[in-house]
Amino acid sequence: DPIVGGVTERNERRTNRMDLYRLRVEVADHPGHIGRVLVALGELAVNIIEIDCHNVDGDVRIDDLFVHATIAIDVPTIAHVVEKTGCQVIEIRPLSVHELEDPVTRSMRYITQIATAHTVTDDLIAWCAGELVRADLSCVVDSRVASTDSAAGRALAQGVAVHEREWVKRLPSMGVQPWALAMPFDDAGRCAAVVVFRTASRFTRTETARLRALLEASSRSILSTVPAAQWENPE
Repeated sequence: DPIVGGVTERNERRTNRMDLYRLRVEVADHPGHIGRVLVALGELAVNIIEIDCHNVDGDVRIDDLFVHATIAIDVPTIAHVVEKTGCQVIEIRPLSVHELEDPVTRSMRYITQIATAHTVTDDLIAWCAGELVRADLSCVVDSRVASTDSAAGRALAQGVAVHEREWVKRLPSMGVQPWALAMPFDDAGRCAAVVVFRTASRFTRTETARLRALLEASSRSILSTVPAAQWENPE
């Protein structure tokens, strides 16, 4: 295929047809379960481009599947076929070819943006954090204004990352509280917390580790050590 701007024309055509997708599925963490999903997708003429595995707890994990549908097929059909294997489909969305980067490259890209920034602002930290874990909303909350009954307030009071559900006005409720992940950090003596929110699915241990790495590698040497996340999973 001819190369145009570092991207093949074939890949650009695929993107225009919107036949690249990212599937987030919750699957039992037992041998063979994700294999059944891959077989089912293969029978549907859907190619697996990449899998990003996320640890959640001892019995469940969340996997991001980056796929290419080689024939015309709609999203409900893909979801139905996957769920017939016993997995829960959390989210399916069209994927740009430019989003096809492996997790290490993605993490390094945002780490580099912070580490090489001339001025590291709260907005930059919040944006990189949100993009890294694909959050719907992200912000930095200063300890002086953090509510004691919020995820940020609890994270700052306890000195650990806190993962829980929390209402937030700037996100549609969709009948359920969004998930919040708050991680405290020390910025030259100022205590604050990075908070990321997502409505579709909870944050994983893997995403928590990536967020911690982002902060540890920042040019301001914030968050040199942070305890592992408190894993609270309220209904």
